Amino acid sequence: MNLLRTALIYERGVWLSLYRWVFRRPDPAGPGARFGYSATTTPVMFAFIGVSIVEIPILHFLLPWRTVQIIAFVLSFWGLLWMIGFLGAMRVHPHVVSAAGVRVRAGFTVDVLVPWSAVAEVRTRNRPLEKSKGLQFAETPGGLVGKVVVLGQTNIELVLTGPTEVDLPRGPLTALHFWADDPKELVAAVRANLVSVG
Repeated sequence: MNLLRTALIYERGVWLSLYRWVFRRPDPAGPGARFGYSATTTPVMFAFIGVSIVEIPILHFLLPWRTVQIIAFVLSFWGLLWMIGFLGAMRVHPHVVSAAGVRVRAGFTVDVLVPWSAVAEVRTRNRPLEKSKGLQFAETPGGLVGKVVVLGQTNIELVLTGPTEVDLPRGPLTALHFWADDPKELVAAVRANLVSVG
């Protein structure tokens, strides 16, 4: 049942993201400075999309049965749009630094708002990880650290004022690590807001 629920969440998220990306719908996160995290992933996704585009006509000519050709075409075209929608999900759900706090996102699967009252410090630090799973947690002497990972790495450390409950499967967290394409700009924006809120 959980597997079916996850599949439905992904289907809805992909198609909604594709719609928002194609028709340039505004980000419902509201005002704030936006920071992407898809630069390293985009070439990989384009490679898969390119292979899918080539695969569709090849399958059409290789398969001798009309019914099988139609089924293969439908599945291949669905897969192609799905990958484009998945890439779109990263583009239409950027990280946001706003008056409310730091909003860390990963497509439609992670959306965490850390209020300014919970932010103690922010810094850049590249951390390659052993696992490439998108959402990870690590127990450290200082407490539980959440990691929103892109291609097996993070480059920003958001240190919290203390154990903080956020909208993630585990918690409370004492730090949140994540990836941004322009970490220095994001850190500068966070620090500027920390100064303004005292």
